[in-house]
Order: sequence, then C-alpha cells, then structure tokens
Amino acid sequence: MTSQGSSEIKQEHAAVADSVNSSDDGFQVLTIINRETRETIVIKKDWTDAEEQRLVRKLDFIITPLIFFGFFLLQLDRGNIANAYTDVNLINMLELNNYRINIASALFSLGIVIFEIPFNVALQRVSPSVFLSFQIFAWSLVATLQSQFTNLAGFYVTRFLVGALEAGYIPGCLYFLSTWYKRSELGLRHTLFFYGNLTASATSGLIAAGILRDLSGVGGMSGWQWIFFVEGIVGVGFSFIFFAFLPDSAAHPAAFWNKRWFYFTKEEARILRDRIYVDDPAKSVSTRTTNHKDVWETFKKPIPWLHVLITISSMQTTAALSSYIPLIIRSMGFGVFESNARSSIPQWCSMVLILLLSISSKHIKPRGGSIAFVLIWQLAAQIALRELPASASPTARFTALCFLVTAVANGHILNTSWLSVNIKSPRERSIALAMLIMAANIGGICGGQILRDNDRPLYRKGFLALIILDVFSVLLVFFTIWYYHNLNRKLEKLHGKEELVDEEEEKEAETVESLHETVYVGFNTSEVMDKEEEENTFVRKPKYRYIP
Repeated sequence: MTSQGSSEIKQEHAAVADSVNSSDDGFQVLTIINRETRETIVIKKDWTDAEEQRLVRKLDFIITPLIFFGFFLLQLDRGNIANAYTDVNLINMLELNNYRINIASALFSLGIVIFEIPFNVALQRVSPSVFLSFQIFAWSLVATLQSQFTNLAGFYVTRFLVGALEAGYIPGCLYFLSTWYKRSELGLRHTLFFYGNLTASATSGLIAAGILRDLSGVGGMSGWQWIFFVEGIVGVGFSFIFFAFLPDSAAHPAAFWNKRWFYFTKEEARILRDRIYVDDPAKSVSTRTTNHKDVWETFKKPIPWLHVLITISSMQTTAALSSYIPLIIRSMGFGVFESNARSSIPQWCSMVLILLLSISSKHIKPRGGSIAFVLIWQLAAQIALRELPASASPTARFTALCFLVTAVANGHILNTSWLSVNIKSPRERSIALAMLIMAANIGGICGGQILRDNDRPLYRKGFLALIILDVFSVLLVFFTIWYYHNLNRKLEKLHGKEELVDEEEEKEAETVESLHETVYVGFNTSEVMDKEEEENTFVRKPKYRYIP
C-alpha cells in the first residue's frame, strides 16, 4: 500500500474517531474498527443497568434450561453404560470383562477426540439451533438403538458412534453462551451448564435402579435394554423442542426457522448485542470465517496446552471410575438395585461442592487455587481408598469412595472457566475449549485402561497410578499460576501496573474505561494498520491482564 493510501486510511479512521468518541447527548460511546474488514461499529451506551439486568434475567430463563437439559441427556446417554453393566444378562451375553469394558470406553472417547474440533468449527459456520439440535437427535437415536445390539461388534460400534455424535456439544454450548453473556457473567452460567452433567450423574443411578427393578423382562427385553431405550428416546423427543426454541443470536433472537415471533424486540436485541461488544470488543469479529489458520494459531500458543495437560492428567481418575462405580459398589456386597442407587450419593455431594467452589473462586486469589484445592482433595481421597485394609467394612469402603467421587471432574469444570477467561480472541477461545474437551477424552482413553482384571477387587496398582497422575496435576496447576503471574509482570513493564481486584469489578472497570475510546479488533491485515494504531491517540493501551 502506498504512503498516500496509508495517509487516507489514517485520516479516515481518525475522522471517525473524532466524530464518535464525543457525544452531544452525553452518552458514552465506543468505536470498534475491524482490521480484517475495515468495518466500523459505533456503540452508544444509551441503556440503564436496570434495563440490562432485566434482559439478562429473561435470557437466563430462555437459554439456560435448554442447554442444561441437553447436557443432562448427553451425560445420561454417555454414562448409563455403567448402570447397564450391573445387569448380569448383558455381562453374560457379551462375556464382558475389564478388558472389553475398557476397549468400549476407549472407542467412545476416540470418537469424541476425532470429531471435537471439526464439529466445533462447523457449529460456527451454521446456525447453533440447527447444529446442536441435530447432534442431540443423532446421538439419542444411536443411544436408543443400543438396546438392539446382540454381539460385541455391535456394542463397540454403537459406543464409538455415541461418542462421535456427542463431540462438539460441550465446547459449542460454551461458545454459544459467550455470545450472549459478558465475561463477568460467564462463570455462573458455565456452572449452571455443567450442572446438567452433574445432575445426570446424580440421577442416572436412581433412574437405572428403577428401570432394572420394574421393567426387566417386560416386552421380552432385559433391564439393560430398557435403560438404553427409555433414556435414548427421551433425547430424540427433546431434540425437536431444542430446535423449536433455542434462539440463534442477538441479531436473530429466535430459532433458525422462526421469522415471525421473537423473544426480544429490535431495541432489546441491540442492547444484548452492544453490551457484549462493550465488554469484549473482540467478540464483534465474525467466527464464521474460522479456518485451519485459526486452529494453527491457537495450537502455537502455550496457554491452551497448560490447561490441556491439567485436564488430561486429572481426568484420568474420572475416566477410570466412570464405567466402574456401580460395579465397585456391587463388589462391596450390595445388590443390583442398591448399587445403582448408592452410586448417585457422591454425585449429589459433588454438585454442592462445585457450587461452593464456583461462588468462592471469584474471591479466592489466585483463581487456580480452587482447582488446586479440588485436586489435592482428589489426591488425598485416592490415597485413603487405596490404603484401606482388605478387611475394611463395606460402609468404610463406600464412604472412602464417596469422598473420591465427590471431587473428581470438578477440577475439569473449574479449569474450563479458568481457560475461558484467559483467552481473549473469540475464535481462539472456541478452539481452545474444543482442545480442552478433546483432552478430557484423551484422558478418558488412557484412564479407561488403568483398572484391570488382575488388580480386582481393590485395584491397588490402578489407584497407585492415579495417585501419581494427581500429583502431576497439582504441580501443573501451581506452574500455570506462576506462568500467568509472570505474563502479568511482563505486561506491567510494557504498559504499567494494573491492580487485579475482584473479577466482576475488574471486568466492569475495563468496560467503563473502554468507552470514549477507539478499539481495533481482528487480525492485522497490513503493517499500515499497526503503525496507524500506534499513532492514533484514541487507541487505548492494553489493559488486559491474565487471571492466575
């Protein structure tokens, strides 16, 4: 580009900034200039905080129940295999042992790993209500058809397909939430979303216990077949409800197919969109152009990989236990009905723990301290369970197992939120979250092989391996906390010190300071734009700080 062209662009953007950063009517104004498209978005904050909060509450009642129940069904169809294993008819038909169970678990996780990022990119290119609804319908249909397999090959194929079709739903919903909520609001919404998973884990044992007791033999089907059929067919039906009611975006606040009836007026939709851009101008960049270059740029950065390693190592305990909890409880001497019912107890405890941690994590500094606490709890429970003598009573062993299961997976939930607040670009955030879910399932592939037949029933060798992994996870968390502090020190040398206060106050302060300014977003398209930003007095110095 010629120097004359550079001067014209510079003068054009400076004129825009001069005209919009001062408002005659007294409203605060933010100008966002997209480096990629050269488009300028001018946002005037002409709404009150009370209006905004009223719209957020309305949004909560529309979006949260839908994605919550979708996650509930995902976990139900993912985890009901553990309950089906307590039916002796299934064990005998497939001649199942730990080796075959572990193979099925690995195939399920492999399906997720293969399709996680491709499905996540696909979701950003099409309507969320269309893609997520299709996923719910597809995995629920396969989950229902699991009731009809008659051999080991059919068992393996359906487990792989359920995993593959569930891929992308979790990071897709996390990305979808980020398009509607401010950064300070996402922590609670992430927790509510993951509560769908936890609620399913807590109730699946009770549901399966009732099905195994009341439906075994009805219609010529065994109890394990009824578990798959009943829980799968509910998901098929819900996929149509999800498609009918999930709104696409603030630009189209209704389902994809709905062109007449909208949840919000045009003015309300504008406020919902603009408040997100004021909070995080980078979200104004379209993610529909996400491609392999964005994936590669995310892969090259160290931050996602630190969180990936934390998840891979810490989630192996979750993976090792997920298929075996009812079986382990049954090996303690409890019956089929009681084993499935008891498996729900630690899940309810886990729900209470994650709620307390989500609330307290906003006030605990560093943020990674909450994750370290959970992983140290998990480590201590592993040691206690392993060191119990073989003569310990069933009650003692069950209590130790409850303490362990209460902590597992909570570290991953908190780690997801921790990663999300430390990735600034929306494109990179969606890819990084997909990487994290892939990591959880890579941990699932590895962790699913730890508990072996030759180590039954106390699994002392298996628990020793998990203890070593937990130690590694704790050390990784402390290293990541140090790494974020180190990055902040470098930013302070460049741009001056920024005090880290309560997260919500910090984000609100950044939002207020961003008004009356010009902000550039998107990837650089030329050196001219870089020089222009340096010379433009309206461009703010970076105030972004990492959350350790």
